Amino acid sequence: MFKEAEGLFEELRKLHLQAERQFFSLLAPGRVHPAAEGKWQPLADIYETDEAWVIKLELAGVRKGDFALTANKGVLTIRGTRRDEFEGQWRTYHQAEINYNEFERSFSLPQGTDEGAITALYKDGLLTITIGKLSSPPPERKKITITIT
Repeated sequence: MFKEAEGLFEELRKLHLQAERQFFSLLAPGRVHPAAEGKWQPLADIYETDEAWVIKLELAGVRKGDFALTANKGVLTIRGTRRDEFEGQWRTYHQAEINYNEFERSFSLPQGTDEGAITALYKDGLLTITIGKLSSPPPERKKITITIT
């Protein structure tokens, strides 16, 4: 019976992810890239100031060394893993809402972005990525890895 329930939960999770992708693609077509199949997507806030664009992701329970950021040809990608730290032999769930395993989230960087001036700060389960704005035409975009402080 456990295997049947596990299969049902997996199918429901896939359906939820598919519905979420469709919903967000309607809100911001071309701005948010759907995650690869089977990976969960952290929740994000995106806002703009006079000097920068800011992306804030909710990564509660993710260790700093368990995720990485890259920018490649105008797309910022956050990939990582949230690990389930349970060490017992068995458990019975009465509610299961927290996503574990691999996650991925990608965002198209707006024109006028200074990819060399991307900073990331991870504090209290929130990853804040600040993307500086250019005052002159942007240079050719290339792949970079962003250091997380």
